[in-house]
Amino acid sequence: MNDENEQSEEKTEAAGSFEELISGIETEMNAERLHKQGAYAVTAARISGTVLTEAMASGVPHDLAKEMAGDTWNAIMGLSPVEYVQTDSEL
Repeated sequence: MNDENEQSEEKTEAAGSFEELISGIETEMNAERLHKQGAYAVTAARISGTVLTEAMASGVPHDLAKEMAGDTWNAIMGLSPVEYVQTDSEL
C-alpha cells in the first residue's frame, strides 16, 4: 500500500513541476510578445511621425499631412482604413 501512495505522490509532484515549468515558459513568452508589440508600435509611431513631418515640410496642408500619417499608422498596425465622409457642413 505504501508503494502505491509513494507512486501517487511522485506523480503528483511530477505533474506539479511540469505545470510550474509550463506556467513559467508561458509567462516568459507573454512578456516577450508584449515587448515586441511595444517596440513595433513605437517604430510605427516614428514612421508615421516622419510622414507627417516630411509631408508638411514639402508643403502639404496640415490636415492632409495628418491624414497621410494616420493612414500610414493604420497600414503598419494592420488596421482597416477609416473612410472619410464629407458632410454638408464641410462643403
